[in-house]
Amino acid sequence: MTTVDRSRMNVQEKGFRFKPMRPTDRNEQKLADVGLSGNVELIAFERGGERRVLKLTDMIYHHVCQGELAGEPYLITF
Repeated sequence: MTTVDRSRMNVQEKGFRFKPMRPTDRNEQKLADVGLSGNVELIAFERGGERRVLKLTDMIYHHVCQGELAGEPYLITF
């Protein structure tokens, strides 16, 4: 069993160090139109027949992506 040493935790009091990524109409594009090279790693997810992909490099920076998909909120962490 793994335990957490709470005395070593560094919790920030004033929110996230990195702002969560929030997809908007401005930055959502069709994957075919983006022109990614073949070695770009993606995180893909689906809900209610709607699909989204996130670039792994973006998630490494932001750590959190939250938005809405198929009329329901979602939260992806990395």
